[in-house]
Amino acid sequence: MEVRKGTIKKPKFIPSYVVSVVIMLVVLFVLAFLLLLPEVALYSTEAQSWGSEYENDLENCFFDLMDKEEITAEDLIKVKAAAICYYTETGSKCKIKIEGYGEFDSSKTAVLDYSYWTDNNDMNTHRTVALMLAENKYLEYFYTPEVMEYYVPAYNGEEYYPKGLELQFSCTEFYADLEKGLFIPVEVDICKDTGYTNFLPTGIKIHIEPDNTEGYTLYHSTNHHTEFEKNTTQSVNAGSISGCDGPVTDEECDGFYRELVSGKGLRYEIIGQSPVYIPFTTAYKKELTIAAVVVIWLAFAFAFIPATISYNIKKRRFEIFEYRRKMIDAMAHDLKTPMAALAAYSENLSNNIATDKKEYYAGKIEEKVAQMNKMVNDILSFSKSESSSIVINKIELDVASVISGILADNEHAIAERSLTVNYDKKSVVIKTDKKLFEQAVSNLISNAVLYSKEGTAIDIACDGDLLTITNVSAEKLEDVKSLKQAFAKGSLSRGSKGTGLGLAIADNNLAMLKYKLDVRSEGDKFIATVKM
Repeated sequence: MEVRKGTIKKPKFIPSYVVSVVIMLVVLFVLAFLLLLPEVALYSTEAQSWGSEYENDLENCFFDLMDKEEITAEDLIKVKAAAICYYTETGSKCKIKIEGYGEFDSSKTAVLDYSYWTDNNDMNTHRTVALMLAENKYLEYFYTPEVMEYYVPAYNGEEYYPKGLELQFSCTEFYADLEKGLFIPVEVDICKDTGYTNFLPTGIKIHIEPDNTEGYTLYHSTNHHTEFEKNTTQSVNAGSISGCDGPVTDEECDGFYRELVSGKGLRYEIIGQSPVYIPFTTAYKKELTIAAVVVIWLAFAFAFIPATISYNIKKRRFEIFEYRRKMIDAMAHDLKTPMAALAAYSENLSNNIATDKKEYYAGKIEEKVAQMNKMVNDILSFSKSESSSIVINKIELDVASVISGILADNEHAIAERSLTVNYDKKSVVIKTDKKLFEQAVSNLISNAVLYSKEGTAIDIACDGDLLTITNVSAEKLEDVKSLKQAFAKGSLSRGSKGTGLGLAIADNNLAMLKYKLDVRSEGDKFIATVKM
């Protein structure tokens, strides 16, 4: 079955731009994805490395104990602190079992580092003891709205894992049982962490009245003030609250299992959740959002170039299609009239109709053939004028001589239409191609003669590098610029001897000579100007 070719439609820029934007978006996002893949892989590798590091930290707290002759309360508090730290740094829970000493999980509590000097005159006698909150009921003092805003995620320079919240504080007064490693806070300053061992007091203070302090000793702060940072206190009684809510069950710790035994038979088990690192898209959500916005803007910006190119190609294709269609229509229209006349005259001759007019019919046939021949020659001349292979031979040429010869050729048409030609025949010599220039000027003058109102004047002036031909048009002039297009003719001349190629041929010839043809109208006057 024969398939009909689709009609070439006039292109629109917006659809071309939309298609270009979509293509650019796809291309840019694919490139961005390919560029991002190595970063994602590196992120994943580093995150897994940190996860292993956190698990190793849990094991290391056992290695600190395995060769000790006696396990102290402070040692066990450090184990508890390690479990809390694991949760704070990874958001994952764990439980540590030490045979004979009990279980320690990552549930929330407070740990205080109590520092003191056994001899205030000797800095070498400095000691630090880790203490754990005696009872978690004292935590409720740290849950007031004004204190809660200072619970912040732990930070240690990397953001691969979700962080548990922690609160920094210092104790100026507290009860403690150093043998059991327990403390009860009395006077507390809520702090901000500003760096290594440095805490900035927020001005919020908590006062606690313990209900039972039997077996505990009251201690006062021995804070050591420094000028390390303005308004910053380096506290020797620094503490923190961290860990997860509630006790930790075995079922919650289903990620990994460690069982270690020291040379002295101390058994040590760790069960815990394997750290699940933050997805790359979440960790870099802000950066990826900005990148996506930039890519979208670049797509809209860059799409303009290919869209414009595509649109211009389609537009040119459409113009060529329209040009060919109009040319065929014009040729068919212009040839139809003389061919119809030829058919009528030849039919009369064949049927011996009005035999006394045979000479008249023959003359008309000859006239129509000449008219058609002129049309064909004009079409061939136009085709030749559009060719880029024409060889230009420049010689010195007197413009006045060329114009005089053309006027002589049009003398009969000028007289027939009762036209007057005003031309001063001023000698202007130029160096140009004689054939191309003569044909262009001839077409301009012939066009002026053909379309001038009867009884009017044609003014021709050549001054230096400017040739101007002015005539009074016999019809209303509209869209004058389009008359330089092929087969463009005035409405009153359709079907006349003109082919609509005169100005188009002249424009092409002059362009090849590096001259410029400009046409315009002033009222009923048509003005053609050649800048040489």
